[in-house]
Amino acid sequence: EINNGETITYFEFLTASFFYGAIKYNKNINLVESGLFHRFDATNILTKNLASVITPIGLDHTDWLPENEKTLDKIIFEKTSTLLKSIIVISKQVNHETYQKIEKNLLYNSSQKIFFGKDYSFSLNENGFIFYEDKFGGLKLPTPNLNGEFQLTNIAAAIALLRNIEKIKVTDENIKNGIKNIYSIARLQEIKSGNLKSIIKRNRLFLDGSHNSLGAQVLSQFLKKFNSDKHLIVGMMSNKQHLDYFQYFRDKEISITLVDIPNHPNSIKGTELKKKLKGFDRICYQPSINDALKNLKLKKNDIVIITGSLYLAGEILNLN
Repeated sequence: EINNGETITYFEFLTASFFYGAIKYNKNINLVESGLFHRFDATNILTKNLASVITPIGLDHTDWLPENEKTLDKIIFEKTSTLLKSIIVISKQVNHETYQKIEKNLLYNSSQKIFFGKDYSFSLNENGFIFYEDKFGGLKLPTPNLNGEFQLTNIAAAIALLRNIEKIKVTDENIKNGIKNIYSIARLQEIKSGNLKSIIKRNRLFLDGSHNSLGAQVLSQFLKKFNSDKHLIVGMMSNKQHLDYFQYFRDKEISITLVDIPNHPNSIKGTELKKKLKGFDRICYQPSINDALKNLKLKKNDIVIITGSLYLAGEILNLN
């Protein structure tokens, strides 16, 4: 009725339904992600909020941008130009240039701005704990049950956010207990049992939903800590920057098996993806996930990683 018979997308309908349902729970805090961009996002209808967080920004979803504006500058503008006046936490970015571009775009936003490196920071201690620091003081925190340094970046941004919102009374003990109980699905998640894990027996199996160059870079850094061969099983959506993603996996210790993502017509066929990846030595195609796992030439201590798409990750969790 409200939409007056006009076309509405699935995402717009879900977003409207969420806000409508949230009215019943007005003492809750709503976490709203603008995952694509923000300026024209269906979630960008609020007139006030408690705070905004800018997580690491990289090149992704550029197929939604005009042909001559598929740039980092345009993405940063889309994500930051319409942020509400509140508190804005700027998370650790991939490089100083990105950080400067964000700062420039926020110049005329009168929000309280909390920048990583300037207003808060964290470090991973060699004794296995995280040291977080901001204007309120330092926190010695346990290492979370999560793989990848990017998770520490996210945790630090969350702490900076919570400690700067006066309306939310969060104690140091709340933060410490929260870190111990984080469970992240399909983000460098180790699969320790199930149908797919049984195929590779004692070799370790990880599931990672990374699908852009930033995610690939994080995954690549994670893999470097293993002194063994790594075997990537990859399926991707057709609208991704495929070559940018795979540039991080040219290591001679890495084999790549390409697969189709079942049940998702907007994915790229593994055979088509293989044609795009000329110059990769250890690369092949298998028609199914099971075939991909069964045909791996595994040695003791080799690592298997299924990655390339959150859609693929969902299918993997169902199959497992």
